[in-house]
Amino acid sequence: CSCNCCGVLKQVTAVYMDHLEYIKLQICPCAPAPLQLVQRGLFPCLPVYPALAVSLEMLEFVSMLFLHLAPNETAWSDALTTFLARQGHVFEAQDSLRWRFASALGQFQILVRIMNAEVDKQIVIARHEI
Repeated sequence: CSCNCCGVLKQVTAVYMDHLEYIKLQICPCAPAPLQLVQRGLFPCLPVYPALAVSLEMLEFVSMLFLHLAPNETAWSDALTTFLARQGHVFEAQDSLRWRFASALGQFQILVRIMNAEVDKQIVIARHEI
Protein backbone atom coordinates (compact mmCIF):
# COMPACT_ATOMS: atom_id res chain seq x y z
CA CYS A 1 0.00 0.00 0.00
CA SER A 2 1.10 3.58 -0.50
CA CYS A 3 0.46 4.91 3.01
CA ASN A 4 2.90 2.51 4.76
CA CYS A 5 0.45 1.73 7.53
CA CYS A 6 0.05 -1.67 9.11
CA GLY A 7 -3.65 -1.99 8.18
CA VAL A 8 -6.06 -4.66 9.35
CA LEU A 9 -6.16 -8.22 8.08
CA LYS A 10 -9.74 -9.31 7.27
CA GLN A 11 -11.06 -12.59 5.90
CA VAL A 12 -13.98 -12.27 3.50
CA THR A 13 -16.14 -15.10 2.20
CA ALA A 14 -16.54 -14.69 -1.56
CA VAL A 15 -19.67 -16.26 -3.05
CA TYR A 16 -19.49 -17.31 -6.70
CA MET A 17 -22.09 -19.16 -8.78
CA ASP A 18 -20.52 -22.53 -8.08
CA HIS A 19 -18.19 -22.16 -5.12
CA LEU A 20 -16.99 -20.15 -2.14
CA GLU A 21 -13.54 -18.69 -1.62
CA TYR A 22 -12.03 -17.31 1.55
CA ILE A 23 -10.03 -14.20 0.73
CA LYS A 24 -7.67 -12.39 3.08
CA LEU A 25 -7.52 -8.64 2.61
CA GLN A 26 -5.05 -6.18 4.08
CA ILE A 27 -7.35 -3.21 4.69
CA CYS A 28 -6.05 0.32 5.20
CA PRO A 29 -7.13 3.88 4.28
CA CYS A 30 -5.50 3.71 0.85
CA ALA A 31 -6.83 0.18 0.14
CA PRO A 32 -10.36 -0.11 1.57
CA ALA A 33 -12.08 -3.49 1.43
CA PRO A 34 -14.79 -2.47 -1.09
CA LEU A 35 -12.17 -1.24 -3.57
CA GLN A 36 -10.13 -4.43 -3.28
CA LEU A 37 -13.24 -6.59 -3.66
CA VAL A 38 -14.59 -4.74 -6.71
CA GLN A 39 -11.16 -5.05 -8.32
CA ARG A 40 -11.58 -8.83 -7.89
CA GLY A 41 -15.06 -8.83 -9.44
CA LEU A 42 -16.86 -9.00 -6.09
CA PHE A 43 -19.40 -6.73 -4.38
CA PRO A 44 -19.27 -6.35 -0.57
CA CYS A 45 -22.30 -6.93 1.66
CA LEU A 46 -21.26 -3.95 3.81
CA PRO A 47 -19.31 -0.79 2.94
CA VAL A 48 -16.89 -1.17 5.87
CA TYR A 49 -15.26 -4.46 6.98
CA PRO A 50 -17.55 -6.79 5.02
CA ALA A 51 -17.54 -10.46 5.99
CA LEU A 52 -19.10 -11.58 2.71
CA ALA A 53 -18.88 -10.49 -0.92
CA VAL A 54 -20.86 -11.73 -3.93
CA SER A 55 -19.54 -12.02 -7.48
CA LEU A 56 -20.68 -9.22 -9.77
CA GLU A 57 -21.59 -11.90 -12.30
CA MET A 58 -24.01 -13.51 -9.84
CA LEU A 59 -25.56 -10.16 -8.86
CA GLU A 60 -26.11 -9.31 -12.52
CA PHE A 61 -27.66 -12.74 -13.14
CA VAL A 62 -30.01 -12.45 -10.15
CA SER A 63 -30.98 -8.91 -11.17
CA MET A 64 -31.91 -10.19 -14.65
CA LEU A 65 -33.72 -13.20 -13.16
CA PHE A 66 -35.78 -10.95 -10.89
CA LEU A 67 -36.87 -8.93 -13.93
CA HIS A 68 -38.60 -12.08 -15.21
CA LEU A 69 -39.74 -13.60 -11.91
CA ALA A 70 -41.16 -12.21 -8.71
CA PRO A 71 -38.15 -11.11 -6.61
CA ASN A 72 -37.58 -13.59 -3.83
CA GLU A 73 -34.20 -13.15 -2.15
CA THR A 74 -35.09 -15.72 0.52
CA ALA A 75 -35.76 -18.48 -2.02
CA TRP A 76 -32.63 -17.59 -4.01
CA SER A 77 -30.45 -17.52 -0.88
CA ASP A 78 -31.88 -20.81 0.41
CA ALA A 79 -31.32 -22.50 -2.96
CA LEU A 80 -27.75 -21.18 -3.17
CA THR A 81 -27.01 -22.20 0.43
CA THR A 82 -28.28 -25.73 -0.26
CA PHE A 83 -26.37 -25.95 -3.55
CA LEU A 84 -23.11 -24.82 -1.95
CA ALA A 85 -23.64 -27.07 1.10
CA ARG A 86 -23.89 -30.10 -1.18
CA GLN A 87 -20.47 -29.12 -2.50
CA GLY A 88 -19.08 -28.97 1.03
CA HIS A 89 -19.36 -25.21 1.59
CA VAL A 90 -21.38 -24.56 4.74
CA PHE A 91 -22.25 -21.16 6.22
CA GLU A 92 -21.84 -20.72 9.97
CA ALA A 93 -25.22 -19.13 10.70
CA GLN A 94 -28.62 -20.16 9.30
CA ASP A 95 -29.48 -16.77 7.76
CA SER A 96 -25.89 -15.67 7.18
CA LEU A 97 -26.09 -15.69 3.40
CA ARG A 98 -29.69 -14.46 3.19
CA TRP A 99 -29.33 -11.03 4.79
CA ARG A 100 -25.83 -10.40 3.44
CA PHE A 101 -26.85 -11.36 -0.08
CA ALA A 102 -29.94 -9.13 0.15
CA SER A 103 -27.75 -6.24 1.30
CA ALA A 104 -25.21 -6.73 -1.50
CA LEU A 105 -27.94 -7.11 -4.14
CA GLY A 106 -29.80 -4.01 -2.97
CA GLN A 107 -26.67 -1.82 -2.94
CA PHE A 108 -25.54 -3.25 -6.30
CA GLN A 109 -28.91 -2.44 -7.89
CA ILE A 110 -28.83 1.11 -6.48
CA LEU A 111 -25.37 1.69 -7.97
CA VAL A 112 -26.49 0.29 -11.34
CA ARG A 113 -29.49 2.67 -11.35
CA ILE A 114 -27.23 5.63 -10.45
CA MET A 115 -24.78 4.65 -13.19
CA ASN A 116 -27.57 4.29 -15.77
CA ALA A 117 -29.06 7.65 -14.78
CA GLU A 118 -25.66 9.32 -15.17
CA VAL A 119 -25.15 7.74 -18.61
CA ASP A 120 -28.63 8.93 -19.67
CA LYS A 121 -27.85 12.42 -18.35
CA GLN A 122 -24.58 12.57 -20.30
CA ILE A 123 -26.37 11.44 -23.48
CA VAL A 124 -28.95 14.24 -23.08
CA ILE A 125 -26.16 16.79 -22.49
CA ALA A 126 -24.27 15.56 -25.54
CA ARG A 127 -27.40 15.77 -27.73
CA HIS A 128 -28.00 19.38 -26.66
CA GLU A 129 -24.41 20.30 -27.50
CA ILE A 130 -24.71 19.00 -31.06
